[in-house]
Amino acid sequence: MPDSILINRTFNETRIAYLKNDKIFELYIERTTKPKFVGNIYKARVSKVIPGMQAAFVEYGEDRAGFISAEDVYNDEFENIFLEQEDEIQKNKFNNYLIQDVLREGQEILIQVLKNPSGSKGAKLTSNLALPGKYLVLLGMVDFVGISKRIENTEERERLTEIINRIRPEGIGFIARTASESVEVKYIVNDLNQLVSKWNQIKSKADKSKSPLLLYKEPSLYLKVIRDIVSDSTRVIIDSSEYFDQIGGFIDEYFPELNIQMELYQDDVPMFIKYGLEGEIEKIYNKKVWLKSGGYLIIEEAEALTVIDVNTGKYLSGESQNETIYHIDKEAAFEIAKQIKIRNLVGIIVIDFIDLKDAGMSQDIYETFVEEMKDDKARTVIYEMSQFSVIQLTRQKLRESILEYLTVDCPQCHGTGYIKSPETLAYEIIREVVHKARSYKYVTLKVIAPARTVEYIRRYEDDNIRLLEKNNDVQVLFEISDSDLNDYEIIVE
Repeated sequence: MPDSILINRTFNETRIAYLKNDKIFELYIERTTKPKFVGNIYKARVSKVIPGMQAAFVEYGEDRAGFISAEDVYNDEFENIFLEQEDEIQKNKFNNYLIQDVLREGQEILIQVLKNPSGSKGAKLTSNLALPGKYLVLLGMVDFVGISKRIENTEERERLTEIINRIRPEGIGFIARTASESVEVKYIVNDLNQLVSKWNQIKSKADKSKSPLLLYKEPSLYLKVIRDIVSDSTRVIIDSSEYFDQIGGFIDEYFPELNIQMELYQDDVPMFIKYGLEGEIEKIYNKKVWLKSGGYLIIEEAEALTVIDVNTGKYLSGESQNETIYHIDKEAAFEIAKQIKIRNLVGIIVIDFIDLKDAGMSQDIYETFVEEMKDDKARTVIYEMSQFSVIQLTRQKLRESILEYLTVDCPQCHGTGYIKSPETLAYEIIREVVHKARSYKYVTLKVIAPARTVEYIRRYEDDNIRLLEKNNDVQVLFEISDSDLNDYEIIVE
């Protein structure tokens, strides 16, 4: 079966599921009420240099100042996201410079957002800029040519290096992305020319304008996923006619060479329900994940690291205890790799498999897990399994974990647990309201939900609710419940 991308739009929320072999592989969620800035490029002004911290605060036009450290002035993080390897670019870092030697208060600089603001922290910034295309990444401040580590064929690496060096403008660096492997020269040239044109526009706008100013805005999530994931014969199913038209135009303009099967989903059954995805998404909120064998995983996300524990549960089959443990660990290796990618677990991850006494079996579990992680888009370093059947890995943070995005601390357990955020619960309710509104006519839908969730819907989605009522001949009423958890009810009257 071809890979599939399912794009579901519910008012101001977009959910995207990337399926491989009809099973969910990655999940992306974006809400226009919670803007993201990663990848945006600004002309900014240094507001304060702090030599003691070797960092500076930078005003770039959003609500609060961003933060740039001395190493981020010549940071290679964006480049290494796409390069996916240690290479010569590491030698181009200027870590010996002091922040006061390279930045001064009032200075105007070009910056790119590396990490979104979070809590009381401002956005993390870099002054080394990168523009991603389908096949290449333009490096605005580094004269360097690199090839993605995932392209292993030596002849292909040499071919791409020769092509890029032959056609790139002097002083501008490029990285060939994994998608460039075996691609015809004309499509690589086209991608390069589009990136250079964008870069020239950014520089021209910066030269003519005062800071702070947004110079380049990363595309919306659904266009970024199309740019970064689709390949020849990918199936893209979209339940929004507006997105369908935009994505079709985007594909025609930037990579018409790809044979992408686009489909506008118009079934009355919500798309994620029809494809069995809602149940998989609901598992994200659970610390316990059951295995088909009867064993289970416990996944504990903390600020510093994530711990995954494998347990035997109800599974008692096998000719010996060691064989029983082996079967559970083997199944767990597949499921853990899946959960890491779906949940987008990042940073330090420790996996505690059930201890095996057979070294050969332990090695097989390790190799199974490593193989399952090979197609991970995030850069991951997996260490050897210890003698106690523990695997430690570090996974690059390209975006926040799904659980972090969808939940808040539980008010009744003082932060030791979590519940769906008001926004998450709001869109869960709205999806059900939309489905019921299309299923019934001339009825009233009474929604009883927590105060913060109702307030969110009234603030951000009131116009869409009114339009839904008009188009479907229904009335939607909201009533605040006594609970501040995730309990809600929708009554058809």
